[in-house]
Amino acid sequence: MARSRSPQFRPASADDRGSSFVEVGAVTLVAAGIILAVAQSPIGETFHDSVREMVCLVEGPECGGETWTEVQRPEEPEEYVFTFPVGYYGGEVIGEGNARVAIEWALSKQGLPYVWGGTGPHGYDCSGLVQGAWRAAGVQIPRTTWQQQGALPPVSRDQLQPGDLIFFQTIPGPPPTHVGMYIGDGKMVHAGSPVNVTQVLGNPYWESRWVGAARVPQAAE
Repeated sequence: MARSRSPQFRPASADDRGSSFVEVGAVTLVAAGIILAVAQSPIGETFHDSVREMVCLVEGPECGGETWTEVQRPEEPEEYVFTFPVGYYGGEVIGEGNARVAIEWALSKQGLPYVWGGTGPHGYDCSGLVQGAWRAAGVQIPRTTWQQQGALPPVSRDQLQPGDLIFFQTIPGPPPTHVGMYIGDGKMVHAGSPVNVTQVLGNPYWESRWVGAARVPQAAE
């Protein structure tokens, strides 16, 4: 009767180890080839466009009712770096000012175009306009709508007084996405398209988009 033989194992030889290295090298080369082919194919361009669109949407929250990508898609950059516009200030509120001076300054800009990221002198976005107005009156306030609302003490709608900042949610995104300056009689001056005065209180469009109001420190006259 034949006896069964137990499986016999032999230690890996130098030839076996050499074969393993060759196999790993071959797999690595194949993977590198696939990655290179994808990068040079339309798939790579599609991926880049998707990333660029997301970056543009994140960097362009205030575009007069449109997303920045719908207005203008920038050329492909070497890297995505956001450069803050001239006049940017993201710190605390400094100083006290006269609301009349701020309002007169803002009213003097009527007719200028809305420019995303604009801080003047040839165009403004909404937060750039009110920041410039209060700077002219001697008060330094932050640059963006979110920073402005967060840095200033809130006021209720029935306590509004000229010079107060009023905030709205006009496009998708973290609120508020728009700001104007209250000038009395239920009106505000703001960087619409172009800079103009518009009725706010009693206007269903603006009242339905109301987020809140805040007061800039004012010096006694």
